[in-house]
Amino acid sequence: MRSIGWFALAGAFLLTGCAGHGLVSRSGEEVPYPLKGKPEAGEIYHLPTGLKVSRDGAMEMISGATLVCVGETHDNIHAHRVELDVIRDLFRRFPGRVAIGMEMFRDAQQEVLDRWTRGELTEREFLKAAKWYENWGSDFGYYREILAFAKENRIDVVALNPSKELQEAVSRSGLDNVPESLRSALPEIGETDPYQHAAMKAVYGSHLPSEGMFESFFRVQMLWEETMAERIADYLKSPRGEGKKMVTLTGGWHVRYGFGLPKKVVRRMPVSYVIVSVMEVEIPKEKEDQIMEVDLPALPLLPSDFTWYVPYEGLEGKRVRMGVLLSEKEGKVSVRSVVEGSPAEKADIRPGDAFVSFDGQAVEDMTDILYRMEEKKEGDSASLVLSRDGVETPAEITFFRMPKKKVH
Repeated sequence: MRSIGWFALAGAFLLTGCAGHGLVSRSGEEVPYPLKGKPEAGEIYHLPTGLKVSRDGAMEMISGATLVCVGETHDNIHAHRVELDVIRDLFRRFPGRVAIGMEMFRDAQQEVLDRWTRGELTEREFLKAAKWYENWGSDFGYYREILAFAKENRIDVVALNPSKELQEAVSRSGLDNVPESLRSALPEIGETDPYQHAAMKAVYGSHLPSEGMFESFFRVQMLWEETMAERIADYLKSPRGEGKKMVTLTGGWHVRYGFGLPKKVVRRMPVSYVIVSVMEVEIPKEKEDQIMEVDLPALPLLPSDFTWYVPYEGLEGKRVRMGVLLSEKEGKVSVRSVVEGSPAEKADIRPGDAFVSFDGQAVEDMTDILYRMEEKKEGDSASLVLSRDGVETPAEITFFRMPKKKVH
């Protein structure tokens, strides 16, 4: 048994079924050639040989694979810069022959992604049409440069995840009891990998209050990975994807050890693949209270082909917030609660208020608020019109930074 420090946003993985949020320390994992000292940001190690390689050397080796699986920490901007670096380098070597697969989008959003890469949508139009804040929810700034590069170079971006309806049905009732109306959307589900089940149970299951919760979580993860694998294989076999390489952007545990997404792709389509794990050199102090000790079972597998070390830098602490919890229903965005001492409280925004406009622009959905919030800096203000008890009420809010507590 090996103990590793595990940092995770537990609420996020339980709600989404994603196994990629957070930071993982690899210090306790068994590899053939353990590091002799603390790695530095920017260093890249080839795990099968234990050698530190240059960025160009790593890309020379990575470029030989058809499928490049990058395991990211969702809330680290440096992980996404590595992803963009890999995509840019492969596109330079193979112009017109690179595609991107993203777990951040569901299959129903493929048409929107295609319109984006054809240049038909502005960024705000894209976020509204893709329902970014509803479906993925994290700061779009993490993925802005990657998607802008795809648009600029007409690179296909493939939505990898299943519909929310199918995900919820599997979580509730299991893979064998999906309603008839959704059954045709189920991917082929392969035999459960024993190493994956054991590893996931160690990482997540021991921190859940019941066995049933872990099995529900694990079913959803299998649905996600089987759907992602099916989408990848279908694309690479299609005329549109023939002869191309694909870079997949997913949470680290979807590709770690190869028993997740890579194995499920190979089962459908024999293809060469490489796993690149982006790892933080240290856990930031503000995240240390979220570290959990985990005993991993013995796994006779390499975690990845390459480990690419980066610093940690999140965007959330750099953003100003109103200090409200929002809900969206039937075309109305309303305030559910207000944080004490927040900009919203100081602006006399109250629970039950509905947003009519933000800086003179009509509010139709959360994107109209959250997208504009990302442009605000400390000391900036916004003019609001709120509907309170059926009466439109003007308000002026001045922004300042405050700790994030699941509020917008």
